[in-house]
Amino acid sequence: MKRYLLLLASLLTLSPCGSAAEPPAPPSKPIAFDTHDGYFVSNKFEAAAPTSFVVLKDQASFDKVFGVGMVMNDKHHRLQPATFGTKIVLSAIHRGKAMVTYQVASVTAESQTLVLRYTTTSKPSESAEFACPLIISLDKGDYSKVRFVENGKKIKQVDIEPSANAKHATKDVAEPKL
Repeated sequence: MKRYLLLLASLLTLSPCGSAAEPPAPPSKPIAFDTHDGYFVSNKFEAAAPTSFVVLKDQASFDKVFGVGMVMNDKHHRLQPATFGTKIVLSAIHRGKAMVTYQVASVTAESQTLVLRYTTTSKPSESAEFACPLIISLDKGDYSKVRFVENGKKIKQVDIEPSANAKHATKDVAEPKL
């Protein structure tokens, strides 16, 4: 009998009780997105940074970061001409001596925070340097931040500035250096 009481007492001390538990995380809502390619990263945009994370809300800001790479029989999936009327663009950029490819796992909204989850794979190069972008577009919404989660780890969180006009992107988009 003592054995059962001792066992019962130890189980009660190990079980969680009371209101000490953290409140549940806000539910995440899946967000539809489209992935784009056929662009190169401008060598005037944060050229010395090993990584860049940007939120782009207008064509002028996009053009400061990316240029169109044209080739014969081009079948790249580029942004539509009026994209920024209804969409924003999120981008992660890796630079260095490796060709980086991306696989988007999901884009979700947790309250006013967009969460972009993706994985990367790298193919090292002895001689060439690369600037490899992930470019996705999604519908505009009432979002205040974007969290970039790479290979399961939170890498960067970028604030989305509210725009009174559509001429400016986030703080993370720098003017090109001339």
